[in-house]
Amino acid sequence: MAEDFYCDEVLSGKTQVNRVLETENVLAYYHTRPFYPVHIVAIPKKHISSLIALEESDNELLLELLGVIKKVATMVTEENRAC
Repeated sequence: MAEDFYCDEVLSGKTQVNRVLETENVLAYYHTRPFYPVHIVAIPKKHISSLIALEESDNELLLELLGVIKKVATMVTEENRAC
C-alpha cells in the first residue's frame, strides 16, 4: 500500500503542522513546504484514496470541506487586504 502523507504523517501527528482552522472532520493548515507566500492545505480527516472512490455518503464531508476552504480563503483575503 502506498504511503499517504496526510493520514500517515499529518493526521497521525508525526509531522507537526501550523493549524489554520479545524473542525471535527476537516483540517486546514499551512503547507509544510510552501510554494506561495500563503499556501494552505485543507484535508478531510477521513481517508479518501481518490475522487473516484467518493460515495454519496461522503457528500456532507465534501460540503464541510468546501465550507472550511471558503472560511480560510475569507480569512486570508481579509488578513492580506491592502489598506
